[in-house]
Amino acid sequence: MKKSNEDLKLEEFFEKKWQADFEKHPEYATFMGIQTFNDRMSDHSEKGSIDTYESEKQLFEELKSFNVSELSESNKLSYELFSLKTKNNIDGFKYDTHFMPINQMHGFHNYFSRLVELMPFKNEKDYKNYLSRINSFSGIIDGLIDLMKKGIEKGLTVPKIAMEDVPNQITRQLPEDISKSSFYKPISNAKDISKELLTEIENAIKSEIYGGFNKLVNFIKNDYIPNCRESIATSDLPNGKELYDFLLQELTTTNLTAEEIHQMGLKEVERIFSEIQEVMKKAGFDDYDKFLDNLRTNPDFYFTEPETLLMTYRDFCKRVDKELPRFFKMLPRLPYGVEKVPDYQAPSATTAYYASPDISMTRAGIYYANTYQLETRPKYEIEALSLHEAVPGHHLQIALAMEMEGIPQFRKVSRFIGYIEGWGLYSEKLGAEMGFYQDIFSKFGQLSFEIWRACRLVVDTGIHAFGWDRRKAIDYLKYYTGKSEAACVVEVDRYIVMPAQACTYKIGEIKILEIRKKFEEEKGKDFDIREFHDVILRNGALPLSILEKYAYQELSNK
Repeated sequence: MKKSNEDLKLEEFFEKKWQADFEKHPEYATFMGIQTFNDRMSDHSEKGSIDTYESEKQLFEELKSFNVSELSESNKLSYELFSLKTKNNIDGFKYDTHFMPINQMHGFHNYFSRLVELMPFKNEKDYKNYLSRINSFSGIIDGLIDLMKKGIEKGLTVPKIAMEDVPNQITRQLPEDISKSSFYKPISNAKDISKELLTEIENAIKSEIYGGFNKLVNFIKNDYIPNCRESIATSDLPNGKELYDFLLQELTTTNLTAEEIHQMGLKEVERIFSEIQEVMKKAGFDDYDKFLDNLRTNPDFYFTEPETLLMTYRDFCKRVDKELPRFFKMLPRLPYGVEKVPDYQAPSATTAYYASPDISMTRAGIYYANTYQLETRPKYEIEALSLHEAVPGHHLQIALAMEMEGIPQFRKVSRFIGYIEGWGLYSEKLGAEMGFYQDIFSKFGQLSFEIWRACRLVVDTGIHAFGWDRRKAIDYLKYYTGKSEAACVVEVDRYIVMPAQACTYKIGEIKILEIRKKFEEEKGKDFDIREFHDVILRNGALPLSILEKYAYQELSNK
């Protein structure tokens, strides 16, 4: 079918914006496997944030010039998604969250070492690119410190409790012997590179990276943490209540209020907890506290060697791979691997997470498992966790989206979290249909993860909208999920610095299950799970309201 002039113009607009993003955010280009800008770094200063805001406003004005009625159905969807993303970027800027650029979960201090891992080191140009990036290091640190100083002046600081481990996150990357640093690794393996260039890089690592990071650590310890807020609630920030409401709508892609989400969570916790009680009795326990104590203290439930944990995860993932064709018409071509969470990040990291492939499809997805404090990583979590993070969860969904054809590049990497995390949680539940959770404790593991996500609706809104303190949040999570104190502390501290994000999982799962129920009712005995999953996955990540609209259109057309 011949494309209209409006289609061609819009596709050119999308491609131009896609390329401009790489030039403006070179680190993003590297993460996406685009190596054109490996000698550059983004502007991490206040000016960089303002420039991004102004460019988003200009884009939004340009979008108004298109005649949407003349676009193809596919491009109408692309237009709608791009408009929503751009409008959210514009609307969110007024809350000045860029004055809080660092916390224990996110920030330049955590991702620069990952950036180095993803850079190629094949020839002299690659090493010169690395040197160029290192030489911009101290300027970036100065920009971040300036932002944080202004944040203090404006009353926009990260909660003190969430910053306490950040200096350690940084210093763990700076061993006294520089040759043991991850930043030194590229030159320790260098071949056919001039000695002068390698010496220059080594000196830059010492002066720029070590010097810059030590400057940042001193600032955080001596100036920032003492001036950080004691409060943990987003609603306590300037315009904080409005900010939290905005984040709930942006991240869940719904119009649900904090009160509605809180009540939804309480209802889900009650339902799932009753299922846990049944599992507890089948496991031979009548007392919930004793059941939890057994789960936390019985050495049979825990690994003693990190490599054994990783091998068990890998083994289970291969078992899942075999079952996928029964449930999915399309499977991604790109594989995934299982690796351990980097040591410097592990103490503050969650139990596991997924890192997606690059857009050039030259890097596999990676499912990271945390091997820190093995006594907090129970074996019965492996099945649910792997189904969520790897397949059929994040890797299957994200890799399939990246392999879609005939759509703008931005849609292949869209991160509508309500959809993505909702699909991950739905995948955990799907595990039962796939034949997993045969062991009663693995079934508890699945339910503990589900109730954990339901608890998030209660705890996240409790913290940011209803005055819950940190201890209350930890105790609530610990009681209903059966997780260790250490795991609950890490989780609650994550919710504190990532308001609303934790609400996306359960809300997204509920929406996908609602759509599935509608399909099952309409199709009856003709319901095909593979067809249903194809409908959910074929457009990549979508806002939940748009997913529902397109799914029901599909249902009415057949």
